[in-house]
Amino acid sequence: MEEKRCDYVAELAKNGVIAFVPKGNSMWPTLKDEKQSVIVKRKTEKLRPMDVALYKRDSGTNVLHRVMKTTETGYIMCGDSQFVLEKVEEDNVFGVMVGFYRGKRYIDVNDAEYIEKVQKWYKHNAIRKFNVKAFFFFKKIRNTVAYVILRIFCSKRLKRGERDD
Repeated sequence: MEEKRCDYVAELAKNGVIAFVPKGNSMWPTLKDEKQSVIVKRKTEKLRPMDVALYKRDSGTNVLHRVMKTTETGYIMCGDSQFVLEKVEEDNVFGVMVGFYRGKRYIDVNDAEYIEKVQKWYKHNAIRKFNVKAFFFFKKIRNTVAYVILRIFCSKRLKRGERDD
């Protein structure tokens, strides 16, 4: 999930913890586009596989993805709904998610139910791929249907001479 709005590095250095609403679907189903608030603390130690890291890409974009593997110089990262692995240097990682809010419910990353869901999501890669493809397919259909309905509605209003004043 990508974010560009705030200087998270400075905020974490100053406060030690930040909260924000991430954009994008790369962490679906764990985090949904602009639906959850995440709590991220400053990284103070080497992260472990399955941690969710906040890091800065060379382009300057902040990204929240899961650690798949640790290396001598950093990490291999991937979003929960992605399959392309990304090498990230240790110096580019500056935060780690400690929890998130789904509605009014706080979910801690150390919660046994959360850990079980994450492990299950990654255990069956074929099912994971199917679920991700289905999610994006139905999202595309939903957006296309909404677009068509909007175009029909707007064209009927224009033919009748209605205006938004």
